[in-house]
Amino acid sequence: MSETAVIVGAGQAGGRAAQALRKQGWQGRILLLGEEPEAPYERPPLSKEVLSAGADPLSVPIFKDGQLAALEVELETGFRVEALDVGARRLAGRGGRRLVWDRLVLATGARPRRLACPGAELEGVHLLRTAADARALAPELVEGRSVVLVGGGFIGLEVAASARKRGCRVTVVEAAGHLIGRAMGPKLSRHLRSLHIEQGVHIRLSGQVAAFEGSGRLETVLLADGTRMPAEVAVVGIGCLAEDALAAGAGLACEDGILTDAFAATSAPGVWAVGDCTRHENRWLGRRVRLESWENAELAPQVAAKAICGAPEPYAVVPWFWTDQYALNLQLLGLSGFEGELVWRGRPLEGPAIAFELEHGMIRGSALFDAGRERRPVRQLIELRARVRAEALADPDVALRDLAKSAAEGAAADESG
Repeated sequence: MSETAVIVGAGQAGGRAAQALRKQGWQGRILLLGEEPEAPYERPPLSKEVLSAGADPLSVPIFKDGQLAALEVELETGFRVEALDVGARRLAGRGGRRLVWDRLVLATGARPRRLACPGAELEGVHLLRTAADARALAPELVEGRSVVLVGGGFIGLEVAASARKRGCRVTVVEAAGHLIGRAMGPKLSRHLRSLHIEQGVHIRLSGQVAAFEGSGRLETVLLADGTRMPAEVAVVGIGCLAEDALAAGAGLACEDGILTDAFAATSAPGVWAVGDCTRHENRWLGRRVRLESWENAELAPQVAAKAICGAPEPYAVVPWFWTDQYALNLQLLGLSGFEGELVWRGRPLEGPAIAFELEHGMIRGSALFDAGRERRPVRQLIELRARVRAEALADPDVALRDLAKSAAEGAAADESG
């Protein structure tokens, strides 16, 4: 009898899970359930091209025209799953609908953190996660308007860059003492701060928002120190929370995300989880980690599909993040924090440059400023835990691909010996 695989969540991870199941040979039914009204799409353009240039929020769909039908994937949008019964392998949807599965993949994603302060529901105060959010925010970014970004992480800075491109007056309020605090230390983040200041953005560090004020619509942002800033638009970008309540309600192990092993399996038999909703085991890191990244939404579904179809391979990659702000492309490899010894190849914001964080001669992480061509050899050096002389890393005349090739050959020799 044909088996049914149900995927709950039709974002990037859910859509990729459907594709990966077919690629790995799943012959049964695939039912893809999405709460949003749209078919699966990629989210990175929402804070960039959609806001800065008016691009279609659905400009990067997961499925090309006709692909859903070709893969025989049944997509149901606007479908909210209310409860799971993992013992009976059933789910309940809004309106009392019941569905049965043989294999279940949870790809429920994450939701933006809301700022718990007075005025957070005023018109003009926005969150940014979905196509609908982007459609609501984009028309607000009118030339000359005062825009306050609450949170100096990737989303906040990307929206700041987009708003400046639209001619808005922009202020970023960050609670910590430096920007991008979750991904990099002050040694690196100061370069992003300089970039935004050069573009006319006002940066307010160690700032706490106490309230949004206005008569029906946002007029000012009140900080904890009593400062009032004029604001016609505010965007709250203070991180996301894993959408794990459905899984937790069904008795699955959760801890700021659905806990999975290196093969994307949850604590319940027959149930896997992928993407932003998970805290998954990464064999390269040697621990569980929750990643909100484009790459995780691409790779984790492949891991789950291989396990479901009987060809398991563990999740074991160096984490990779990227952001585009103005003309800058920044890529981060590893989860190092970049607070230790840094070795620079080039000068950031003055052309391609790479920062390597070293620990006992090994590269723990790397930041590539407009140097995306070097991502592959840098990643290989990190994966191999290669010991590399700082002088060689800093010397632009020493090709990184040669260093990576030498490290790979040394690792192979060690294995064979």
